[in-house]
Amino acid sequence: GTDHSQLMISNEAIRDRLPETIWHCEKPLLRTSPVPLLLLSGLARSSGYKVVMSGEGADEIFGGYNIFKEAKVRNFWGAYPDSKSRPLLLEKLYPYILKNPSRGRAFLQQFFAVRPGDLNDPLFSHGIRWQNGAKNRSFFSREARASLEGYDPVNEITLALPDDFNERDLLGKAQFLEMDIFLSNYLLSSQGDRVAMANSLELRHPFLDYRLIEFAFKLPPHWKLKGLQEKHILKQAYAGVIPETIRKRPKQPYRAPIGEVFLQDGGNGYVLDHLSERSLKQTGYFDESKVRHLVDKFRRGGSTVPNESQNMALLGVLSTQLLHRQFIDEFPLTRPRSASLSKIVRRS
Repeated sequence: GTDHSQLMISNEAIRDRLPETIWHCEKPLLRTSPVPLLLLSGLARSSGYKVVMSGEGADEIFGGYNIFKEAKVRNFWGAYPDSKSRPLLLEKLYPYILKNPSRGRAFLQQFFAVRPGDLNDPLFSHGIRWQNGAKNRSFFSREARASLEGYDPVNEITLALPDDFNERDLLGKAQFLEMDIFLSNYLLSSQGDRVAMANSLELRHPFLDYRLIEFAFKLPPHWKLKGLQEKHILKQAYAGVIPETIRKRPKQPYRAPIGEVFLQDGGNGYVLDHLSERSLKQTGYFDESKVRHLVDKFRRGGSTVPNESQNMALLGVLSTQLLHRQFIDEFPLTRPRSASLSKIVRRS
């Protein structure tokens, strides 16, 4: 019974509006997801709304993300590391990986393998992701890497953990890390308040009401993550309130494309200029040779499909270069000019 407005957002729209998004976020990005949110908040504002409700927090406090399920499966597997059946549960989480001809069951089990001592690591749930992402440090220039020598962000996180952190259950630890690092620094900022307020739109988050958070963290973990069913108690609470097709459907992560937006869809515009050897040398943040090889891999296409980490690297480099141009080379300047909403989306 709701009256929906829908935006069909093209690769071209994401590419065209990235500079404006960077201007409002004021930090590098590893995902393009804030760009569609910038457009969506523009639609809400143009429809006459100044305040909207947004659902951030539900996944964090009720166990909605795959990273929580992943930690549970790996913990289950780690208790019997020689088991052949337990790691197969990963296929339920990432069935799309098995469709990739260059990957499969062996890749899944190798990537998520539980090593001796892992189960005692307080950062068990997130460590594997951080180790994979750390590979992208190689794209920094020699000077940038030298300036970071001796700095260990994981150690910084460990030292800042609450005193009672090790007393918490596996899900509770993972929830804390997700909320403290990802929710506050990215979802509520770059993918939330920054792009909404760019359109003078205020987001309000009922799931982040402190009383609801306190209630959720008193619940036993199996009420939130029952087996591999995420947000169990929340879904039970909404039985008869929302349609069953929505209540029972598997969670779909919100993602927006990267590689095909900037290097495989034609009309590169500013992209190749910012990723050029000349521009990279001028800013000094990145290794020109390694970035060139990365760009070539994206432009070739074919069977050598760049992985998620390489997509993040590409956008990290591009957004940092944009940030330098906007806030160092050409600052102060006016808000980056963008196409009108009607030119880049179709409203129905």
